[in-house]
Amino acid sequence: MIRQPKRGTRNVNDCFYDFEAEQIDRLNEIFGNIELSRSEERTLVWLAGWEESTVKNVISAIRKAMAAEAIRLEQPSRP
Repeated sequence: MIRQPKRGTRNVNDCFYDFEAEQIDRLNEIFGNIELSRSEERTLVWLAGWEESTVKNVISAIRKAMAAEAIRLEQPSRP
């Protein structure tokens, strides 16, 4: 799960924190309670600071990859 850094720990305004929180919520729809490394979480918090369309496109690509993997796993093994 991605956790937003506490307010006041970075040089950004309250509007940024509010926007970032919404983006993190979107990302957490994908990552949920998956335990992430500190590095992974930092990268995803960084991503959450980008514009909304960027985050939505990354989420869309992840969902497509997840769906493709699920289909691949349903296929019978090759001899």
